[in-house]
Amino acid sequence: MVKEVKKVIILASNESVNFYKLLGFKEVYTVDNVGEVTNILKELKNRKDVGVILIEESITRNLKLDHMIINEKGLTPLITVIPNTKEFLSRDPSVYYRRFASKIIGYELGV
Repeated sequence: MVKEVKKVIILASNESVNFYKLLGFKEVYTVDNVGEVTNILKELKNRKDVGVILIEESITRNLKLDHMIINEKGLTPLITVIPNTKEFLSRDPSVYYRRFASKIIGYELGV
């Protein structure tokens, strides 16, 4: 039996591209504007070998992108954010995951 392997793709700022490459990620894209993000996501969502797309949270904030809305086009590839600043890392993650889970399953979860 052949097991299908899906790739993890990173959308990152110019400053952190080398960090992700050092971690072993093969495909890391730098993005500066909404148009670039949209074009890259269109291309990646059509690829069968992509399982997860990680976008730095500072990019989604700076470009005013809601990755939850981007995910509404289907379950794969999964698009989620990477907290990449002290502000984002210091938040309570349960709020994010409750919102994420409610988008996927269609109703609010109680924790």
